[in-house]
Amino acid sequence: MKLRKFISIISISLFAVSCSAVQESGTVRQELDIKSEVELFLSTKDPKTETQVLERLQSVKVSHESVKSILRSRSKKSTGPVGLQANLQVKHNGKDYPYALFVPKSSGPDKKIPLLVVLHGLGGSGANTIPAWIKRSSESFAVLCPTYPMGAWWMRSAEEMVLRLIDQIREKYNIDSDRIFLAGLSNGAIGAYMIGMFYPDRFAGLIPIAGSITPRYMHFLVNLRNTPVYMIQGAHDPIFPIQLSRRIQKILSDMKYPVIYREHGEKGTAHGGHFLPESEIPAMMEWMRKQKRQLNPDVVRMTREGNHLGAIHWARLVEGKNLAFLELPGPENPNPVKKDGKIATLFATRKGGNTFEVMAQHVTEYDLYFNTETIDFDKPVTVTTQKIQVRDNKLVPGEKKTSYKKKVEKDLAVLMHGYKNFRDPNRLYDARVSILLESTLVHYPWRELAEAEQNFLIWARSFFSYKQILL
Repeated sequence: MKLRKFISIISISLFAVSCSAVQESGTVRQELDIKSEVELFLSTKDPKTETQVLERLQSVKVSHESVKSILRSRSKKSTGPVGLQANLQVKHNGKDYPYALFVPKSSGPDKKIPLLVVLHGLGGSGANTIPAWIKRSSESFAVLCPTYPMGAWWMRSAEEMVLRLIDQIREKYNIDSDRIFLAGLSNGAIGAYMIGMFYPDRFAGLIPIAGSITPRYMHFLVNLRNTPVYMIQGAHDPIFPIQLSRRIQKILSDMKYPVIYREHGEKGTAHGGHFLPESEIPAMMEWMRKQKRQLNPDVVRMTREGNHLGAIHWARLVEGKNLAFLELPGPENPNPVKKDGKIATLFATRKGGNTFEVMAQHVTEYDLYFNTETIDFDKPVTVTTQKIQVRDNKLVPGEKKTSYKKKVEKDLAVLMHGYKNFRDPNRLYDARVSILLESTLVHYPWRELAEAEQNFLIWARSFFSYKQILL
């Protein structure tokens, strides 16, 4: 009896300990501060710490919607001073670059404000550029005017500095990420084109004024499929030939892209037609007030070279074949390393019903990103790929192949790293599918390609008729 009683006591004790452990484990799960874990992930530069945070979040099975809610709430704060700040500095690549910032006094944690980024021309600066644009915007926009030597905004260091500065401003203020505009005059217009073409999904619109790009770079205008452009150019501009802007306007119009072209005949006393007439400002600002960035468009088009392989919306060109590496010289890098080669093209279309079609040229690998707004995660996703081929000096789509056909699993790492890279609360994707063009499952017969061929040829005729601008 004593032995039986002793065994019973031991059993009860072990059961109590077990219950306590379960309860303690549940408490640990409940006490994990999800918000603090997310902030740690975003602030650390240590890949090991990132992995540990992801493992802890996954261990408690935190939902993607909970993390998205935390990420979106980060944009609601407004902790910086308002009004004009003309002598600020941002550190980039070990150097301090000055910039000027204006934030409307009416801004606050519950009011999103649009942001206008203005790039100055040769001899200008952010400090002497910003006053006119505060007035032009009627103090209804936040205005950011960075300074870069000689206004060489086409340099990679300049574009990286501009994008980093935008991210920092969004961290401090309640900026509307869907209403960020990039404008510039003269050299600044070159920057508006170049940065806008390589990162089009970050802007609600581009406003290049009294400036252009050379035919060599017009190839990248294809990236502006979903980014409106408002061009202002003087017919008597002695610095930038009017033919260049007219050519850009024709390319964009022929591709049926969103573009407004304003050509004025005014002549200034100092620079001929190389300036922004006051008469053009009301219509320009009215256009800006009506624009909003398009999220998750059905069609994403891109042309890429080796220095710019980032994502545009939900598609990313990861690797190309024999790609060119293009970079123009500037004051901080007079002899950049350049490489001749190919320009890669990726044409991705969401057809509905979890079906995606991709056409590609000089592409060996690409990614597609998905969220609950673009697919049904409970059903399989089908991705087909066609290589763009050259036959008899004509561009034609090749055989359509199924590159992916199964359900897509949500991945917390994709969501967290995506936000960390872009700091954009409205650009949140739950999953990624990587496609190697050599990897296929099913071949489609040629008779089923009629619709795809017709859609591609409409696009190809409108853009590749300008073959003289290709590298």
